[in-house]
Amino acid sequence: MWTRDGWTRRRLLQVGMASAALAATPWPMRRWNALAANAEPHFLVVMLADGGWDPIQVLDVHDPLDNTDGVDVDVPQAISGLPPSAPRTVAGLTYQSNPTTRPNVDLYFNAHAGRTTILNGFATHSTSHSQSTQLTLTGSLDPTRADFAVMSAHHNGVTLPLPHLLVSGSSFGGAYSGLSGRLGGQMRRVLEYSRLDDGHPAVSALGEAYVQQALEYERLLDEGAPPSAISGKLPAAVDAKERADKLAQLASTLNINSNDGASLAASLAGAFRSGLTTSVTLNAAGGFDTHGDNTQQNARWDGLFMLLNGFLTGLQAEPGIVRPNMLAETTVVVCSDFSRTPLLNNDNGKDHHPWGSMLLAGKRVRGGVTVGMTDDNQDGMKVNLATGNPSQAGIVPDVSNVVAGLVTLMGANASTYLPGVLPYTAFVA
Repeated sequence: MWTRDGWTRRRLLQVGMASAALAATPWPMRRWNALAANAEPHFLVVMLADGGWDPIQVLDVHDPLDNTDGVDVDVPQAISGLPPSAPRTVAGLTYQSNPTTRPNVDLYFNAHAGRTTILNGFATHSTSHSQSTQLTLTGSLDPTRADFAVMSAHHNGVTLPLPHLLVSGSSFGGAYSGLSGRLGGQMRRVLEYSRLDDGHPAVSALGEAYVQQALEYERLLDEGAPPSAISGKLPAAVDAKERADKLAQLASTLNINSNDGASLAASLAGAFRSGLTTSVTLNAAGGFDTHGDNTQQNARWDGLFMLLNGFLTGLQAEPGIVRPNMLAETTVVVCSDFSRTPLLNNDNGKDHHPWGSMLLAGKRVRGGVTVGMTDDNQDGMKVNLATGNPSQAGIVPDVSNVVAGLVTLMGANASTYLPGVLPYTAFVA
């Protein structure tokens, strides 16, 4: 194995990521206070609700007492023993309320309806969990397409040590996979080496990429490569150790608790303020894949909104970088794989339905409104993509339109990332 001053691959691994050159990001790290001189930071948190939720329980309002419209909102009271739901409007936003079965939904909207948009009626084109998750996040089944959280990271935080942080769940890096890292337990374990049973060190895929690029830089020097081949790499190598030390230090102090909204808000706000990352994805709730007894959806929705209420309230209490609080600098997007069929099946449950709903809150979100709608078959209707209102001259929104709109919401030019796709911007303030 070639060496330079004793720096072999094994040596790089042994000293850990705190001394390995982070040559994968050959640019100087900007502090957020420097960024603030030119533009406001814009952070993103994407929360996934695994399994395919039933949005008419909360987000997509249909009359619970109308048995002729082809949509079953509740399991009949005679069977469930539970009181029926009812539409409720707060700060201009209408949602499905049931204080008995989903009290935390009401608590959330009482506190945050004015900064929340509900988006209904976009086509996901699939009832496969894996495919629909990919479609909802990227707008495509193209394996080279990044998801909107990673695209946002590329636009808003490309100079940070870890532009996109995957806490849990699914993410698609596409052409920008080098910007994303997965958190497993403490991030230090992800970034630094550990020893396998045979005594040899191992690193994560992210760490391995950094090491390989550091070694490539050393190889070029060893082989006497012409200056043009290594032009610009020396400053990056000099800067790498400082950034690596910062990354390891930040990783050791990041304590993610994704089960408690206030704790999660404090952890992510700290990560944002410290300059670790700009975009975060996590699996916030699961268990929505309930094919029998649709009353099981109640507890899933209630738990999700308990987390969401604590999270937004927590962000509102956290100091921002430029704005008074972190919620004013953060967009939160909550989504699921797909929805569930409009009618109950023979087991009083619901099956997979290839349409989607989302909830958006925070920075640049047009709060207090519902955009898009579904018909009596719970299929999406034609809307004006700029207003979200029904329009015969409009189109039935596709998930690709939604993803392009989310990229726009995060401040990027959608045509840069999704050329030829019309962005759905009705939820952008």
